[in-house]
Amino acid sequence: MKPRQILLSLAVLGAAASFLAPARLHAQICLNSDYRGVYSALVVGDFLQQPPGFPPGPNARLGRVESDGNGNATIHAILSFNGAIFTEDYDGLYTVNRDCTMDVTLFVLFPGFPDPIPFQFRGMLADHYKEVALLLLNPPGTTFRILLRKQPKNFCTNNDLKGSYLLNMSGDNVFVPYLSPGPAARVGKVIFDGAGTFKANTNASYAGSVLEENFSGTYSVDAKCLFTLSYELQEPYQLTGMLMDNSEGAKLIQNQPQGMVITGTLAKE
Repeated sequence: MKPRQILLSLAVLGAAASFLAPARLHAQICLNSDYRGVYSALVVGDFLQQPPGFPPGPNARLGRVESDGNGNATIHAILSFNGAIFTEDYDGLYTVNRDCTMDVTLFVLFPGFPDPIPFQFRGMLADHYKEVALLLLNPPGTTFRILLRKQPKNFCTNNDLKGSYLLNMSGDNVFVPYLSPGPAARVGKVIFDGAGTFKANTNASYAGSVLEENFSGTYSVDAKCLFTLSYELQEPYQLTGMLMDNSEGAKLIQNQPQGMVITGTLAKE
């Protein structure tokens, strides 16, 4: 074999070996400072054991979370506790581990109880620090998850909610009397005009009974990127949401009428 052919064969063998060799894993190192800013938070799950002062059942929270990058967080939330609606403000502590997993303790208030109860979560920071998912570890007897998504905008107006969005909601009707009790869901299209009015074309399922429900109403977005949608079906309805992803989407909770534990999302077309 000629020297040139030998060199060419060696080059081919080297390239093949490089291709077949396992790729090196470049581990990302995360810090507390990577979890900093404003996040839209949605909590979904069930109390399978009786919580303080309430029967077990479905629960949900919609929150605005501010984390300082130093292990401290403040939360403003709307809670649907088996269909009873409350608002609450509480604090939390967090540690972001080097492997981007997270340990979070939230000091959650329960209506009628003066002292907060520590809730311990574990999860992970992902998608370039924009996404967080957490599972409640303690106290046991629940299936609670927290899903967080960053909102980079520092200031919002009605114009940040403009255009066509996919509405996707689900949960439970606990005690609204004119609807079938049990699982509920809604999917449809909502168009916002950027000035405070919207219209929606949706289909809803109440315990398997499917209805077409089209409605229109008003909305208001505040400076902190929280908003409310108000409309009428059989009675006044209201959804509260928190914008995320530069207002490309939102997380939602139904807070009127009382009696339902319904959450969902908006995603821009």
